Amino acid sequence: MECIKRVDPQKWEEVPLLVELYQNLPTTLRCSTIKNSTLFRKKTDRASAYAYVGYNPPNVTRYIVLDLDYDNALFAYYDHNAPLPQFIIKNPNNGHCHYVYQLKDPVTFYGKSKSAPIRLLTATEQALTALLNADRGFTGYLAKNALNRNHETYITGTKPYTLTELSQQLDLEHIANSNEPMNDHTYGRNSSTFDAVRVQAYKVSGKLNYTQLYNECLALAESHNARYEKPMSYNELKGIAKSIAGYCKSQTYIRSLSEVQAVRGAKGGKISKRRPVATSKRTTKPWLELGISRATYYRDINDNNSQK
Repeated sequence: MECIKRVDPQKWEEVPLLVELYQNLPTTLRCSTIKNSTLFRKKTDRASAYAYVGYNPPNVTRYIVLDLDYDNALFAYYDHNAPLPQFIIKNPNNGHCHYVYQLKDPVTFYGKSKSAPIRLLTATEQALTALLNADRGFTGYLAKNALNRNHETYITGTKPYTLTELSQQLDLEHIANSNEPMNDHTYGRNSSTFDAVRVQAYKVSGKLNYTQLYNECLALAESHNARYEKPMSYNELKGIAKSIAGYCKSQTYIRSLSEVQAVRGAKGGKISKRRPVATSKRTTKPWLELGISRATYYRDINDNNSQK
């Protein structure tokens, strides 16, 4: 069995792995002293004061967090032959644990983010959840804080995984819809909602200011979220709306949109431009032989036609 080590959360500044964990926490910290409420606080050295924190900002995933909601879960990785997490945070009263897997390269959910890593992340988390019998409805929005004294914190010394390294230790073939981001669990809900809302936002972004676009994105996200049996939190929806509205009003998006429109316009002009006809007046220019101007030539034709 791999060696895991219990550390004192109150002395987290003396543990390099916990210092790194703290440094990776979002600048604006999602946190709470109880499960059923959320506060937003600037990250300070008092991050350890909150029993629950959000390890990831809304549009970036560096940590995969699983909820092993059963007794004696500390050594579940051994019992189920699962990859070793970097951190295990245990409830001292019942033995339930949160497993925290750290990714070497975070996966992002922005407008230009590639879909392949998101799909692989979704499949990897689903496979870990199934293998460890973790709670399928847990979103990781708030998780046990490894820096807080209310929990027992264990470190394993395992280096952060690349997403490929972690996924290769799992059986992804037996995960239903492993390559389909539109599912009802964790990152699938986030990426599905993000994709659905951004497509609609692109259509109206030029007609609305930032505030109007943000409100429109939030309304669309709420509507999309309502289809899930276990919806995402309101704050997650706000994060999605803010990201999309901000990107649509950024100079990067505006420049890229202008470039696309210019290319489309050039193609349209080439397609619609009439090719010259050898026998047409436009090609033969009969007014030159008559020694008159083009305008006079066509005016004479019009006058003759009107007198018939």
